[in-house]
Order: sequence, then C-alpha cells, then structure tokens
Amino acid sequence: MTASWNPITGETPIDISGLKVSGVTNRQELSVVEAENVRKAIVKYLGGSLTRRTAKFDLSWMLKLHHEMFGDVWEWAGQTRTSNLNLGSPWHQLSIQLQNLCDDLAYWKMNWRDTIEQAAHLHHRAVQIHPFPNGNGRWSRLLANMWLKLHKQPLTEWPEEVIGATSVIREEYLAAVRAADSGDYAPLIELHRRYMVVK
Repeated sequence: MTASWNPITGETPIDISGLKVSGVTNRQELSVVEAENVRKAIVKYLGGSLTRRTAKFDLSWMLKLHHEMFGDVWEWAGQTRTSNLNLGSPWHQLSIQLQNLCDDLAYWKMNWRDTIEQAAHLHHRAVQIHPFPNGNGRWSRLLANMWLKLHKQPLTEWPEEVIGATSVIREEYLAAVRAADSGDYAPLIELHRRYMVVK
C-alpha cells in the first residue's frame, strides 16, 4: 500500500524518511501515533507541578522536549533540520536563532508584565524559526503552555483540529501567525486568551 500524504495549507510537507513506526500509510495513521507520543510529553510536563529544573527553557532542553514529543515516531526527533524549507530560518542558523529566542525570553520576562503576551511571542518565534523537519507547531504550542504553567497562568487549550485539515479555527490561527510575522501580535494573543481554560 502506498502512503497518502496530501498536503495541507500551512503545514510543512511530510517526508516519511526517518519514520520509526511500521505500517503507517497515511496522514490519519501518522496523526494517531504522533498524538500518543505527544500525549506522554504533555502528561509529563503539564500533568503536575512544573519548575525551572524540569523546564529549563534553554537550547538543549528545547531540543530534548521535541525528542520527548516525537522520539517514538521519528528518528530525527530533537535534531534540528539539515536543509532549508520554504519557511523557517536557514538550517545553518537554527541553533543561533533558538539561543536568541532563549535570551529574548529572559528579557521578556524581566521587562513585560503580561505573561500571556510573553507566551504568544514564544509560540510565534518558535514556529517562525521552524527548527525541526516536522512537529514545529505542536512543539511551539506546548512550549507556550509550559511557560504559562511555570508562571501560574491558565493554559491555552487549542482545539485539537488546529493541526488537521478541517479545523474551525485553522485559517484564523494561520492568519494570526502570519500577522505576527509582520509584527502584529494582537490576533495571536487574542487566540491565546480566547482558548485559555480557567480552573
């Protein structure tokens, strides 16, 4: 059976080389095995208390987080890509860009009062850098939620379909990310606030 990977607007094209799971032949099957791997990381980091010891927000930890999210599925999980895509930073600048993001995050924490604004900027910059062959959106959204949790803020509970083909907010989400690309973070911050779960 041949694999069926019809492209979705706004998604990194899927290259199945490096896939560790046998028998996956289409996007839906891939989504299932990835979701289980991602769920383990979510439970680990969002299921209990979170400290800077477990969530260091430095370069090596950011790479480790991606590996924890996708390491059961992809051989390259946690490793920055080695070629350019039609989006994201040039591959040879990825480590520098990620380190700059870590440095900027420390600056934002010291100089911006609004943690949600910090999280939205973190989310966007991580997506914009696009350091991995795939999984960048889910990784960036988890990074943002971990930042919120670390600072005792409600989490943003994104509709699961945001990574699918027929999401009710997918177009709005992509438009918000594109607006942030141009320096207008208001739509992305508003989405974060709209889907926050206050318990």
